[in-house]
Amino acid sequence: MGAYRSHERIEAWGVLAVSLLPEARTTPLIIAEIGAKYASLDIMQQMVQAAKECGADLVKFQTYQAETISTPGATFTMEDGSIISQYDFFKAYELSEADHAALDDFCRDIGIGWLSTPSHPNDVTLLERFDPPAYKTGSDDLTNLPFLRYIAEQGRPMIVSTGMCTLGEVERAVETIVAAGNQNLVLLHCVVSYPARAEDANLRAIQTLQQAFGFPVGLSDHTTDEFTSVLATALGAVVIEKHLTLDHALKLPDHQASLDPTAFRRLVERVRLVPAALGDGVKRILPTEEKWRRAARKSLFAIVDIPAGTRIEPDYLTIRRPADGIHPHHLELVIGRSARTDIPAGALIAWNMLSD
Repeated sequence: MGAYRSHERIEAWGVLAVSLLPEARTTPLIIAEIGAKYASLDIMQQMVQAAKECGADLVKFQTYQAETISTPGATFTMEDGSIISQYDFFKAYELSEADHAALDDFCRDIGIGWLSTPSHPNDVTLLERFDPPAYKTGSDDLTNLPFLRYIAEQGRPMIVSTGMCTLGEVERAVETIVAAGNQNLVLLHCVVSYPARAEDANLRAIQTLQQAFGFPVGLSDHTTDEFTSVLATALGAVVIEKHLTLDHALKLPDHQASLDPTAFRRLVERVRLVPAALGDGVKRILPTEEKWRRAARKSLFAIVDIPAGTRIEPDYLTIRRPADGIHPHHLELVIGRSARTDIPAGALIAWNMLSD
């Protein structure tokens, strides 16, 4: 696995960032997952607008056709135990070419980029008409090596989810993409559950993937709040993908793993605060601390009256705020000296009060 570690591959995220956004990135790329046509086109456009207002960098859709993604008779067992037809589910939520065109126009009008997750070469052919900035592949296609190869050959950046898989399966996917001549790759750690529990997040897998393959790694977050996204950012995640809903009352598919606009905005704010909060690691006095060094640190004070000529003993002194006088770390230099003048109880001790 170490064979993937090269300067060029480690720098792949920089190339991807430039591809997706004009400015250099210092915080993760935040993708608001809208999904397929789980609601009317009008509501989907409202979700895109909300993502833009929340500060997301991109929105993401899902591009598929029921006939090429599923087989009649196949079922899903949902988190609540209910069983539904895969074919019927996908058929109900297909985005048509006209839907893609309408969403493309809307995204352009409001100034937010979009990408999509295709599930078949026909979907890629459709998406190529819109010149996508990248392709996102789902965890369901991590082992679909012919499809990964086909997407890689398009020459666009790839964001690849790695849920439901072993490290060996990720290795084979990475080998396939690289062999196709595409090294512009970001892996996404992911737990496939809707919603996923924080205790199942296994975020250290982000570092495992980074170390194993040398490619940048992000998180596809299916938990119910921003907590794991913030932690992932602290662990070096370069992409955060999170589902967005207008309102949980709509009960759209994946809604339990989605954030409403208020929560999504909080996620964006907190994720973007992480690099600043981590800082540069240099231990120093910050400008905001200067006033507190005087007010909160302590000095030596007389606790009793000390007549001139009296030898200073430890029990004549106390230590308290503020730090306007002799600092406590000089206590040993004060003990044993004589008072040059009368020092009243409660007085701040200064060097000019003491004999040399």
